[in-house]
Amino acid sequence: MTTLILDAFGTLIEKRPRRTNPYSRLADAAGGEILLPFLTRNEPISVLANELNVGFLAPYLEREIKTEIDSFLLYPDVRRTLLEWRGRGLQIAVCSNIAYEYCTAVRDLLPMVSHFIFSCEIGAAKPNPEIYATACRVLKCRPRDALFIGDSKRADYDGPRAFGIKARLINRGQGELLAHCFPGNY
Repeated sequence: MTTLILDAFGTLIEKRPRRTNPYSRLADAAGGEILLPFLTRNEPISVLANELNVGFLAPYLEREIKTEIDSFLLYPDVRRTLLEWRGRGLQIAVCSNIAYEYCTAVRDLLPMVSHFIFSCEIGAAKPNPEIYATACRVLKCRPRDALFIGDSKRADYDGPRAFGIKARLINRGQGELLAHCFPGNY
């Protein structure tokens, strides 16, 4: 196996406790559960707020997003592990359900990764098979030649396996390190 596909939040980037969730706040203000479209549209929250007739909230929501982004940190083992894997000739990509505002921050935190497949940029969110198909196309690999590592059973384990990609869950809460997820037999 020469291809690794990794989730971002909870796998590579620490999930800091959220004081607020700007997208939940926007959904609440608009009167419903509409979070998935935020993950599958490549547009800033201000555009979405205007479409939902709550554009007056945009400056406040943008400040919340900036505060969130400023708190992003890689897990301590990530940089070293990714550089080691790259040095071993492994092809590495990040595949994540992510809203528009977070894409640049994730790319900036992970300069050692050359491929990013983000739900907002392709219009499909995990566990939709299209996101895994896009990852394999971008990486020019067959599903059976890739390993997906992430922290969500549904999106990072069940979804990839249903598509034919090997998968491995990481449990950061139990202190599991990224290096423990590969190599192995999955």
